[in-house]
Amino acid sequence: MDDLSSKLSIDTPENILLDAEIAGFGSRCMAALMDYTILLVLVIIATYLYGRAIPADRRNDTAVIVLFIFLLFLLITFYHLFFELLWNGQTPGKRRAGLRVIQSNGLPLTVSGALIRNLVRLFDFMPILYGFGLIVLFATKNTQRLGDLAAKTVVIRERKQLTLTTLKENLSVQYWHIKPIDPLPHYIHIEHLTQDDRRAIVDYLRRRYELRDRESLAKMLARQMTRKMEEHNLDVSLSSSGARSEQFLEQVARAFEVTEKLGE
Repeated sequence: MDDLSSKLSIDTPENILLDAEIAGFGSRCMAALMDYTILLVLVIIATYLYGRAIPADRRNDTAVIVLFIFLLFLLITFYHLFFELLWNGQTPGKRRAGLRVIQSNGLPLTVSGALIRNLVRLFDFMPILYGFGLIVLFATKNTQRLGDLAAKTVVIRERKQLTLTTLKENLSVQYWHIKPIDPLPHYIHIEHLTQDDRRAIVDYLRRRYELRDRESLAKMLARQMTRKMEEHNLDVSLSSSGARSEQFLEQVARAFEVTEKLGE
């Protein structure tokens, strides 16, 4: 990786070069803040339950205090370890921030990697508030703390996976003249209309409040659609009112949405 770059270049055994965006200080702090907020709540709950379980006359015993501190250490350590193993390199905070821990060779986080990076967390935290961890974080080119260096891991920004849902074009509109739950009139049928017709309608409905000649455009577009739908009797009623034309266009847009949902 280049010193001025925020990307990690990984050369796979198949000689395919992959780029991963290294998580910066800000995003890692945001994830840590969310995780430690959750941990704080868990510590408060654990303290309350521990206090209820221990008799009042034994709460100041050295052995009891040491045991309690040890239990808190296990909670803080295994919180990260549990989620990183369960969610393949993510804690609730990292998942929310869109981050993931991976091995520095680009492979998914291993059990040994998760164990090492979380056991070394104690040294990262010294002398207070991740003192050593922050120094090393800024000193390393891949923004790694001591635990990452020991486990040979890096924290990256996760790229959103492309799915049919994310690839699908957003053609939703806000309805002002109809309600989505209202039944569509019998004369609204779209078998002769195309996706280009739908885009034209959606584009108008989204921009209608910015258009100067809004009423004339609504009438013209509605007239085009009625002719394609072979509903010539509608021309007269639509041409008399811009609001009626907009209502008709919203009904056509809604028909496309209903048809799309039925096809899923």
